[in-house]
Amino acid sequence: MRLSLLPLCVLSSACVAFAQSEANITIKTLAAQMKYDTQEFTVAPGAKVKLTLINDDEMPHNLIVTKQANDKGLALAQTAWALGEKGMELHWIPKDPRVLAATKTIAPHGKEEIVFTAPTEPGDYPYVCTFPGHAIAMNGVMLVRAGGGKLGEGPKLTEGRYQLFLGKWEMLPDFGQLKPLREGPLDENLIGWKFDDYKNEFGIRFTGNLEVKKEGDYTFRLASDDGARLRLNGPTILTQDGIHPPGTGKTATVRLKPGKQTVQLDYFQAAGGAELYLSWSGPDFGETWLTKTKLESAPKKQKSESKTGIPLIVKDEAVIYRNFIEGVGARGIAVGLPGGVNAAFDAELCNVALVWRGAFMDAKRHWTDRGVGFQGPLGYAVVKLDRNVPLATLSAPDAAWPPAPKDLPWGDWPAGYRFGGYTLDKQGIPTFRYTYNGVSVEDRMQAAPASSSHGHTGAAMQRVISLRSEKALAGLYFRVASGKRIAEGKNGIFPLDEGVSLQAAGAILRGEELLMPVTFKDGTARIELSYIWNH
Repeated sequence: MRLSLLPLCVLSSACVAFAQSEANITIKTLAAQMKYDTQEFTVAPGAKVKLTLINDDEMPHNLIVTKQANDKGLALAQTAWALGEKGMELHWIPKDPRVLAATKTIAPHGKEEIVFTAPTEPGDYPYVCTFPGHAIAMNGVMLVRAGGGKLGEGPKLTEGRYQLFLGKWEMLPDFGQLKPLREGPLDENLIGWKFDDYKNEFGIRFTGNLEVKKEGDYTFRLASDDGARLRLNGPTILTQDGIHPPGTGKTATVRLKPGKQTVQLDYFQAAGGAELYLSWSGPDFGETWLTKTKLESAPKKQKSESKTGIPLIVKDEAVIYRNFIEGVGARGIAVGLPGGVNAAFDAELCNVALVWRGAFMDAKRHWTDRGVGFQGPLGYAVVKLDRNVPLATLSAPDAAWPPAPKDLPWGDWPAGYRFGGYTLDKQGIPTFRYTYNGVSVEDRMQAAPASSSHGHTGAAMQRVISLRSEKALAGLYFRVASGKRIAEGKNGIFPLDEGVSLQAAGAILRGEELLMPVTFKDGTARIELSYIWNH
């Protein structure tokens, strides 16, 4: 077997590295993917940080830098969500000592610049979007690392050596009790390896020296896949033992005096990926990698499509997506409208089942591999309207609505109904058509400014249902929505969910149902609805 050295791969997370007294950081949101394009950036303790957040998405976002925490800022986000109705007014920024810096809530395609001073204590400081529901995926970390000099100018290892061991471990063994298969000097005194015969089930002990020229605090960073342990001058200062991916690693800051520091780094590889990273920074220099691979000095963006999906982007024309849609059924037709509002029509029940705001749909589930399963909306503020037929003839105003049909044969419709497809206008906006017991129905949706009908500054979707019948029908009702969440309305406006209202003049709230009496004049009737998002 021949052992030669190879540069290690860079860390799997996206990084930006700066170690100056000033840092200019630009972070963008990824369109329709609920992520920042930068997962990580590095600044010196006490540095002046100018951070610009550019929102390339169709929904609002913010960015809050928090005190050190190991929960990616989720606890602070949950505090923000508890603001309830006051959240939008406060830009989802709670009055909380954990907040170090924050942007306001930025509208789609907007941006904001903030300036703040980085903490003087080295460590990992999460940043997170606290808009409700975003924090789980939309987060990153600001790494505060000692060293005010230029990146990568610190001392490197001297007298570097390796010892190779073969074995199968789940935790680090004591290599001192084992006989090495091979040993020798490190090429260029940089940590790395390349085996011709072994990719799994091996271990390596790396040793060497680091020269400290002045007394001060020095920060070491270790990340590994699988287990690793760093000893400095004998004692262990960092451990990432066991079988795991590298993540962003761990850091430790130690006080060192001038002189030679002995380094011992033990590592084992079980199966799968094999990665090992070690760096240090000090009072006179920024983060310096003890490998041939160094972090880039410019943002390294996420590779989004393979991991986050294939978002369908709505621009000047409507986008139609016919597929299995969560909350709709097997014959769903999603419609993304210019203006950042969306709907999903259930062609089986001849009714609009969902409306939502922001991003449209992620097509990856159905466009790759076998394309199985139901895909939910990609945006936010999703309103579930109804999973039943929209029209019914009631014998009395308090008569029960027909139960939702179950187990309909494929290609069939509920009794009295038949779906008639849809036509598109010049903007690609569909008008859905169906019949109910001789009544011809057209259902069309389009985006509209909320302020035009409601006085709010959010967004709205206008829905017009046009009905034609050659004969008068007594007791015909249109069920606008159903559910416990519907509240009594004023002036024809009914709260549906937090921050979402329905304008339906003439509608009647009957328990958990919102019904609209249908009255024909000259053989036609018209129902106008507006779904209004207040933020």
